[in-house]
Amino acid sequence: MMSVNDKVLKLAFLGEWDTLLPVLRNYPHLINLPSEPKGYTPLHQAAWHGATLPVIGELLFLGADRSITTHSRRQTAYDIVIEKHKRPDLEYLLFPKKVTIAQIIRKVVLTEPQIFEVYDGNLILVDKLIAAFGVELRPDKIEELENRLHHLFFALTGQTINAEKMIKFDAAQGFSFDVNPAFFGQTFFPLICRTAQAEHNLVESEWATVSDLFEPSPTQWGLRGDLFLWLEMRQSLCQVSLPKDTDELADIISAAFQALTGKSLISRVGDNDFFVERFSRGGMSSGYVSSLYWLNEFIPQLQARLNWLQTAGL
Repeated sequence: MMSVNDKVLKLAFLGEWDTLLPVLRNYPHLINLPSEPKGYTPLHQAAWHGATLPVIGELLFLGADRSITTHSRRQTAYDIVIEKHKRPDLEYLLFPKKVTIAQIIRKVVLTEPQIFEVYDGNLILVDKLIAAFGVELRPDKIEELENRLHHLFFALTGQTINAEKMIKFDAAQGFSFDVNPAFFGQTFFPLICRTAQAEHNLVESEWATVSDLFEPSPTQWGLRGDLFLWLEMRQSLCQVSLPKDTDELADIISAAFQALTGKSLISRVGDNDFFVERFSRGGMSSGYVSSLYWLNEFIPQLQARLNWLQTAGL
């Protein structure tokens, strides 16, 4: 009788997803099971077959690791898609993105709501942590992540994580809140570190933000300043939840464009390219931003990414 391991590998090899996915739901620890001798996991096989977005989405949801490479050719699932298919949707979903510290914090907040109270000053400080970390990648070593958390706590509060007294601050006139260092040292930061150790992919829409649509960066740019605007926009939108539709996303990007450049995205004729001093880093077209390129290339690309995530069920 065929073992569950052998069944998973055979079904993945054949691309029989309707049969395989129920098995993996019952045995999620087999999601990254490699074949022998080539080392193809179910996600590698899905990339090879050019599987549908819902299939890819469920594999990722079950814990498929996009960073794993095959034994034979050292390929990720993303590498296989690049080689075998012209599928920008799969390229986006399978790109081996690294998890950010802010993503991990957002996940803990949304999966452990019981640790916070109503009008909780601790949660307000958590929001500040997310904004401060922005798109900073998770360190490889948990000890380094723990140090980053402790140092930022001190930077934002002026107190160490070992402070014995509650830290008071006024959010507005008549609204005073307490931050409990013990909560962060004994509960919240350990939760973040445990989550960081367990997570290879943070793809679920509940804790995704518009910023997550910006990775990976485009391979082509309009003008040199567009690169730096892209990076600033990614940072500034790290706390904006994913919208439900592409029109709302376009409105968000347009508003961020005007906030960061001082120019409307819908420019007057002959005023499509403009100069932003802080984006000037040398070279031809240095500091110049192309509003037409954002309208015709970047925004449609971001809208497509949102559609792909939604179709994949992520």
